[in-house]
Amino acid sequence: MFAAIRSGGRPRLATGFAAAALALAACGGTTTAVMPPAWASDTPVKVVASEFSLALSEKNFRPGAYTFELDNVGAAPHGLSIKGPGVSSTSAVVPGGKSTKLTVTLRKGTYELWCPVGNHRARGMMTTISVK
Repeated sequence: MFAAIRSGGRPRLATGFAAAALALAACGGTTTAVMPPAWASDTPVKVVASEFSLALSEKNFRPGAYTFELDNVGAAPHGLSIKGPGVSSTSAVVPGGKSTKLTVTLRKGTYELWCPVGNHRARGMMTTISVK
């Protein structure tokens, strides 16, 4: 993300963009809206939970926002916890046949993902991911 640098009460970055837009307009050019980069939006990641495993649709992660969509295909209730650099979050626990979502912003590093119900983590419902 861009940080506005203040100088005399005005953000220099915004002033620069405004000046560029005026220059283009004066020369007969057109201006278009600047779209945020792809990594700025949530990337969906499917997580299938069953007794006693977690399967993720993604294997490669880069820094950015992700929405983990947990589908509980098992009979027991399951949820999703994520812990790593700057993140310590837990989704709702849902019964079999239901789903839930958990949105987090991942930074570079290693994250642990597990089911927070009872002894599910100890029974194998956990995995790690690396964000590069």
